[in-house]
Amino acid sequence: MKLKIKAFFSIHAWRYSLNVKVLFVHWLAVFGVIWTFIEFLGYFFIRDNDSLKPNVWYVLAIGLLISTWMSRPRLCRSVNLSDKDITMQVDVNNIFEMENGSLIIPSNCSFQHDYIDEDAVIVQFRNRFFSNPSLFDEAIANALQNVPKECIAIKGKPVNKYPIGTVAQISLPGPDGRTAYVLASGELNEHGRGEPNINHLRTALISLWNYIGEQGNTRPLIIPIIGSGRQRLTQNRFKLIALIVSTFLAAIQQRKFTSRLTLTILPRAYLQNKYNLDDIETYLSCADKFDILDNH
Repeated sequence: MKLKIKAFFSIHAWRYSLNVKVLFVHWLAVFGVIWTFIEFLGYFFIRDNDSLKPNVWYVLAIGLLISTWMSRPRLCRSVNLSDKDITMQVDVNNIFEMENGSLIIPSNCSFQHDYIDEDAVIVQFRNRFFSNPSLFDEAIANALQNVPKECIAIKGKPVNKYPIGTVAQISLPGPDGRTAYVLASGELNEHGRGEPNINHLRTALISLWNYIGEQGNTRPLIIPIIGSGRQRLTQNRFKLIALIVSTFLAAIQQRKFTSRLTLTILPRAYLQNKYNLDDIETYLSCADKFDILDNH
């Protein structure tokens, strides 16, 4: 939460949101409304021998404060696909601080978490919902017991490897019955490091949407920008967002399996990489309207 507050008050966020022209228009509009209200009070509720004359500088200052608030950074942007009754969002937030949605957790093909640092999404997921790593491994094994696999070695240790796009569906504890879809979106080499391959990510996303459509529930979906971290992909984050969105839009042409897709950007990543949410919102608005789908 502290990082999100820091992101809201960052120079980067205000630089994009506080447009001088828009601020001036808001200021004039607010000043006009306030002054009209003052004139209304003076005409109907003030006696003829009295007058209502507030300090004009106070009115101007109040208008400036209100217009500045109206121009504040919006760290959550929503676009409605009216013809499908589906909402797409981009939200500067921690995926684990969001409620009322199924979580999409990126993983490797072996669903290994021993070789990954504590900031990785899958490790945060494990630590948040499981009291120890062995219980997480057990939940993964139970979810994948009927999925074909092969045995490989990572750091000299034999592990199971599943096909790209394999999904382990795990029910999360709690009364609201939330679900997590742990997605095999990349491979590890023999040293336990991610092997960058954009085609693997594309295949994984297509498989994910198909899986949710056929076997998942219809709750809102929450997904991080997969591939922007430990998969070591060379594509920038805007292209990764476009890949997630385009494969999702292609999937909902066949069936509707959710009412909302939320792409999350960590506040820390937002500050470090200086995302322009206006550009992302524009893309979300245009991607479905002009059928900008990824066919490669």
